[in-house]
Amino acid sequence: MTLITYVTRVHFADGVLEEALWSEIEVNRKKRPLIITDEPHLNSELFERLLAGLPVRTSLEVFSDIPDIPNETAAKEIATVFRQTERDLLIAFGRNTAIDLAKIARISIAHTEPLETFSYASGGSRRIGTNLPDLYAVPSIQGFGAAVSAHAPVILTSGERTRLMCKKLVPTMTICDPTLTLGAGRIESASAGADAMGRCIEAYLSPGFNPPADGIALDGLGRVVSNLHKVLDEDTVQARRELMAASLNGALALQKGLGTIHAIGCALETVAGRRLDPGALSRLLLPAVLQFNADAAQEKYITLKQVLKSGEDRSPARCVADFLYTLPLPESLAEMGINEEEIRIAADLAASDLAAVQSPRALSSPSLFSIMKSALSNEIQVN
Repeated sequence: MTLITYVTRVHFADGVLEEALWSEIEVNRKKRPLIITDEPHLNSELFERLLAGLPVRTSLEVFSDIPDIPNETAAKEIATVFRQTERDLLIAFGRNTAIDLAKIARISIAHTEPLETFSYASGGSRRIGTNLPDLYAVPSIQGFGAAVSAHAPVILTSGERTRLMCKKLVPTMTICDPTLTLGAGRIESASAGADAMGRCIEAYLSPGFNPPADGIALDGLGRVVSNLHKVLDEDTVQARRELMAASLNGALALQKGLGTIHAIGCALETVAGRRLDPGALSRLLLPAVLQFNADAAQEKYITLKQVLKSGEDRSPARCVADFLYTLPLPESLAEMGINEEEIRIAADLAASDLAAVQSPRALSSPSLFSIMKSALSNEIQVN
């Protein structure tokens, strides 16, 4: 088993779930965990494996009423269960939504104030105390965006969407077990790979100075390029391990910056009022984003071409488009149920998102609208 301690403790190995979970609970003397997961995971064989990793003396509670997008109401419900049943640990299992909701619930458990008090945009991060309950994250195929990150989206009771961001929100420990992703469907697997590619590329292109994050991002990108199609064709443990490593790298690299696709995704979800597949958004938006940023990041594009193995004749945008367009994912934003009026509204929201500041080229409402418009009916012309 490999123990990674960059950002947080990460247990990474094939079949490590039961051993790592048991040892962490025993060493830290936890007895009363509250598991947060969605209904599909609750009724799966994977959940049986999670239960097998709990010590015999463990007293268990489960919360499975996971909303499409994490919201304050659900976080407060979890906090109530946590207090009333005297829990001492949160375990988030499965998708990003379950893990993000668990992060938010930690604040509601430790604080009685409304969550808007802790909004990153209003400077509320400094108000988050140090007495948050421990959180163990066990991501499945689409859980890595949240599993080691310090931020989470939340719909407040007012209906407004905001972002909570603080290093204290990073899960106390994360378990990465590639065998948890064996047998995952082609669409889910393709989405996970496209999402990892988008996160790695946008983190690398972010103008901040963070050489370790750059190295992690480039390594993750190379793993996606070399292994995603193997996962779709073969579904071997080795290929799954490489894709999980790529997803982990993409999540770790987010410490440097979030980027354009993240800003657009949050804006579109706000306008549409529902969760949108982040991998599908990467598949549709990443080529246009790369083309938009080409002149502002020429030196980095030289490195990208090497990692993408694009050769002399193809730009990174063209190479990424050729790679992503073969995946079994939506071919347009319209296919995802998004219309032109929604992207017009989303462009203004995305332009004011803090993630948009982390683009190598300055973004505006018109430029964001143009990027989304090209993906609305897959009209982008990639050079």
